[in-house]
Amino acid sequence: MIKLGKTSLNSTPRVAIAITDKEPNENIKSLCVDVLEVRVDQFQSYDIDHIKGNILKRKEIGVPLILTIRNAKEEGGKSHISDSIKLKIFESVAPLVDAIDIELNSPIISKVINLAKKNKNLIIVSSHNFKDTPRDTGLEKVFKNALKKGANIVKIATKANSLDDVNRLMQFTTKHKKHNVITMSLGSIGSISRLTFPSAGSLLTYSYVGQPSAPGQIPLDVLQEHLRLYYPEYNQHFIDKSEAIENA
Repeated sequence: MIKLGKTSLNSTPRVAIAITDKEPNENIKSLCVDVLEVRVDQFQSYDIDHIKGNILKRKEIGVPLILTIRNAKEEGGKSHISDSIKLKIFESVAPLVDAIDIELNSPIISKVINLAKKNKNLIIVSSHNFKDTPRDTGLEKVFKNALKKGANIVKIATKANSLDDVNRLMQFTTKHKKHNVITMSLGSIGSISRLTFPSAGSLLTYSYVGQPSAPGQIPLDVLQEHLRLYYPEYNQHFIDKSEAIENA
């Protein structure tokens, strides 16, 4: 079992949503999510003081924070941020968050991982493929390379062009669940993975409120409804979390 902040990532599904610098804290608190992915690439400003102030505000919500700065196009980011600016942001904000998500193909990955180790951040090394799902050998190559780089968690998101793609990635997840993985099939065909992959060992399932941050995401209320129906342990977790929010 691995922990993200104080949240245990185990057989009970854990739900994460991406947030920017726009959503009010009060709205986020009411959602009963387990993890917040702070998508700095979607912020209105990349000023360091603005970013730090926003993250300090998000810490008041009381759930673990993942710091993510996606590049445009190749990794699903909303805008291009130079590697030098990205590194400066990571250096300034790493002490405030619980985990850092860095792309496997990022030129600054080694520097970011060293920084994360220094700040005792959980390290998520991610790989996104918006065209297809590689064969098993390709998935294994990504997995092994991410571990070599120093990943605590390997995150793999691939486009599903058929249900066979979904099934293969699910089998890969089951095979590697002891090594801490987050997996998802992208696109409309892959939407089912948001519900089923936690049963195979994927540590987080990502959802959204407002606009999806990746193709194939299921709206949060719909995903939570189905998780509660098919995972009794998640249903109890959701009830407990809801009661804690009401009594806070």
